[in-house]
Amino acid sequence: MLSESNSNELPVCRASDLDQGEDHQQWLIRSIWGRTSVGILGGSPKCCKTFLGLELAVSVASATPCLQRFEVEVPGQVLAYLAEDALPELRERV
Repeated sequence: MLSESNSNELPVCRASDLDQGEDHQQWLIRSIWGRTSVGILGGSPKCCKTFLGLELAVSVASATPCLQRFEVEVPGQVLAYLAEDALPELRERV
Protein backbone atom coordinates (compact mmCIF):
# COMPACT_ATOMS: atom_id res chain seq x y z
CA MET A 1 0.00 0.00 0.00
CA LEU A 2 1.45 3.36 -1.02
CA SER A 3 1.23 6.28 1.32
CA GLU A 4 -0.79 9.28 0.30
CA SER A 5 1.44 12.13 -0.80
CA ASN A 6 1.41 15.21 -2.95
CA SER A 7 2.82 15.08 -6.49
CA ASN A 8 6.29 16.29 -5.39
CA GLU A 9 6.99 13.36 -3.07
CA LEU A 10 8.16 9.86 -3.92
CA PRO A 11 5.68 7.09 -3.12
CA VAL A 12 6.57 5.08 -0.02
CA CYS A 13 5.53 1.57 1.00
CA ARG A 14 6.61 -1.03 3.55
CA ALA A 15 8.78 -3.93 2.36
CA SER A 16 6.16 -6.33 3.75
CA ASP A 17 3.61 -4.81 1.35
CA LEU A 18 5.70 -5.46 -1.78
CA ASP A 19 4.44 -8.08 -4.22
CA GLN A 20 6.29 -11.34 -3.62
CA GLY A 21 5.99 -12.43 -7.24
CA GLU A 22 6.36 -16.05 -8.17
CA ASP A 23 7.54 -18.66 -5.69
CA HIS A 24 10.49 -19.85 -7.78
CA GLN A 25 13.45 -18.24 -9.51
CA GLN A 26 13.14 -17.80 -13.27
CA TRP A 27 16.44 -18.18 -15.08
CA LEU A 28 17.82 -16.83 -18.33
CA ILE A 29 20.79 -19.19 -17.85
CA ARG A 30 20.03 -21.74 -15.13
CA SER A 31 21.87 -21.09 -11.84
CA ILE A 32 23.96 -18.26 -13.35
CA TRP A 33 21.77 -15.37 -14.51
CA GLY A 34 18.18 -14.59 -13.56
CA ARG A 35 15.63 -13.95 -16.30
CA THR A 36 15.07 -10.34 -15.23
CA SER A 37 18.50 -9.73 -13.70
CA VAL A 38 20.69 -6.75 -14.41
CA GLY A 39 24.34 -6.89 -13.46
CA ILE A 40 27.97 -6.14 -14.12
CA LEU A 41 30.82 -8.58 -14.67
CA GLY A 42 33.67 -7.20 -12.61
CA GLY A 43 37.03 -8.41 -11.44
CA SER A 44 40.78 -8.01 -11.63
CA PRO A 45 42.47 -7.39 -14.98
CA LYS A 46 42.85 -10.49 -17.16
CA CYS A 47 40.52 -12.69 -15.06
CA CYS A 48 38.35 -13.65 -18.07
CA LYS A 49 35.55 -11.08 -17.69
CA THR A 50 35.28 -10.53 -21.46
CA PHE A 51 35.47 -14.27 -22.13
CA LEU A 52 32.63 -14.94 -19.66
CA GLY A 53 30.52 -12.09 -21.06
CA LEU A 54 30.93 -13.41 -24.59
CA GLU A 55 30.19 -16.96 -23.43
CA LEU A 56 26.96 -15.77 -21.80
CA ALA A 57 25.97 -13.81 -24.91
CA VAL A 58 26.73 -16.58 -27.41
CA SER A 59 24.93 -19.13 -25.24
CA VAL A 60 21.75 -17.06 -25.06
CA ALA A 61 21.87 -16.22 -28.77
CA SER A 62 22.51 -19.83 -29.85
CA ALA A 63 20.52 -21.66 -27.15
CA THR A 64 23.59 -23.72 -26.25
CA PRO A 65 24.66 -24.46 -22.67
CA CYS A 66 26.86 -21.77 -21.12
CA LEU A 67 30.31 -23.14 -20.28
CA GLN A 68 28.98 -26.44 -21.68
CA ARG A 69 27.11 -26.95 -18.42
CA PHE A 70 24.40 -24.36 -17.66
CA GLU A 71 21.23 -24.60 -19.77
CA VAL A 72 19.78 -21.53 -21.43
CA GLU A 73 16.13 -21.36 -20.43
CA VAL A 74 15.18 -18.30 -22.48
CA PRO A 75 17.19 -18.06 -25.71
CA GLY A 76 16.96 -14.85 -27.69
CA GLN A 77 18.68 -11.89 -29.26
CA VAL A 78 21.69 -10.37 -27.54
CA LEU A 79 23.27 -6.93 -27.62
CA ALA A 80 26.87 -6.94 -26.42
CA TYR A 81 28.64 -3.64 -25.84
CA LEU A 82 32.39 -4.18 -25.66
CA ALA A 83 34.19 -0.86 -25.66
CA GLU A 84 37.71 -1.98 -24.82
CA ASP A 85 38.62 -4.42 -27.62
CA ALA A 86 39.20 -3.77 -31.30
CA LEU A 87 36.73 -5.49 -33.64
CA PRO A 88 39.33 -7.97 -35.07
CA GLU A 89 40.22 -9.09 -31.50
CA LEU A 90 36.55 -9.52 -30.65
CA ARG A 91 35.91 -11.61 -33.78
CA GLU A 92 38.85 -13.84 -32.89
CA ARG A 93 37.51 -14.39 -29.37
CA VAL A 94 34.04 -15.28 -30.58
